[in-house]
Amino acid sequence: MFRGRFQHNVDAKGRVSFPARFREILANNYEDRLILITYLRCLRAYPLTEWIAFEKSVSARPLNLAQERMLRSIMASVAECPLDRQGRILIPQELRDFAGITKEVVLVGMLKRIEIWDKARFEEQDAQVLESEEAAEVATQLGL
Repeated sequence: MFRGRFQHNVDAKGRVSFPARFREILANNYEDRLILITYLRCLRAYPLTEWIAFEKSVSARPLNLAQERMLRSIMASVAECPLDRQGRILIPQELRDFAGITKEVVLVGMLKRIEIWDKARFEEQDAQVLESEEAAEVATQLGL
């Protein structure tokens, strides 16, 4: 499972290094290819195996119109990104633009996926969550 928060920089070509811990999890449990999608104000990175499981699950059930529209938006943003020998992925320009990623990013382990945030957006989002009145209630609902 992916967990933790790591800060990295995006290089001039749009590549970002993945934390050694995440690379280790990929090497031991998955493959070296990730699927990137846009999600709210960040990017989500799924190991290919997890993404294929999602596709099979969605394909096996009927979708209502709202779900169909959301799926279309998600599928239009899909980019397959292999890790290179230095443990980096190339984030396509349109995905960087969507997420507001310029230089500093935060990678957050979210169990079976990884979120990639522009650092300033992540800090803003994190502060909003921690300052919200529902924070304790939601944490309790999660079993914490």
